[in-house]
Amino acid sequence: MSKTSDHSRSAVVRRNAKAPARTREEALAIARAALSRISDEEDTAIRAAALADPDAQPAEALPRRKPGRPRAEIKKVAVSLKLDPDVLSAYRAQGPGWQTRMNDDLRKAAKLGRSAR
Repeated sequence: MSKTSDHSRSAVVRRNAKAPARTREEALAIARAALSRISDEEDTAIRAAALADPDAQPAEALPRRKPGRPRAEIKKVAVSLKLDPDVLSAYRAQGPGWQTRMNDDLRKAAKLGRSAR
């Protein structure tokens, strides 16, 4: 169901959320019941097929990595710096990545080579 408000220029869309067919607990109960019906022979055959599949790896065999961004080789240092408002506005007006561009310009001014990012 959709409604559009006449009082504003933007359209307000309301949708009726459909309730899930079953709750999580119900789904888990169904899955457990299905598992209990599998015979030992079927379980052995399923495990053998999964282990023979090169794309299916046991979770313990998968490499672990920490979540988040990879660590940088050269860490940046946070500083508090006072700049002229027009200088800051000019960099920010260039859009996203303005701090990186400012860092690159400072490296050029200090006659430093490019950093290994």
